Amino acid sequence: MSSPSGIGGAVESLLRQAQEQQRRLAELQQQRAELRVTGESPDGLVRVTVDGEMKVGDIELNARAMRLDSFSLAESLQAAVDAAYAAFAQRQEEMLAETLGDSDLVRRAQDGTLTPEDWFRQFGVDLSDPTRGLRR
Repeated sequence: MSSPSGIGGAVESLLRQAQEQQRRLAELQQQRAELRVTGESPDGLVRVTVDGEMKVGDIELNARAMRLDSFSLAESLQAAVDAAYAAFAQRQEEMLAETLGDSDLVRRAQDGTLTPEDWFRQFGVDLSDPTRGLRR
């Protein structure tokens, strides 16, 4: 027969793990808000910085960029913006993997194929075991 304190201990353990995940995700949100990444055009004439809200913050033009025709300047600017967004996405994925651990879990979460059972298994909790937490 199971003891109530065993069940309570299992629940407390799950709550502690959930609180830890919540704390880690809050830290991730803060880091993301503070994130600044820069992208550069292939010709090196334009640099663009994107902030944590994915807004373009700074645009730096090399003096040589002013000699470009409007079409070429627009292409360089777009390439720099694209590079900045790509760098942002990559850094955000790295931060997520650092926060959540296994990058396979991150990919599966992004794909929508991660089950709650798999998520908890990462922390050593087997949700399919009805006696988890009851054993001493």
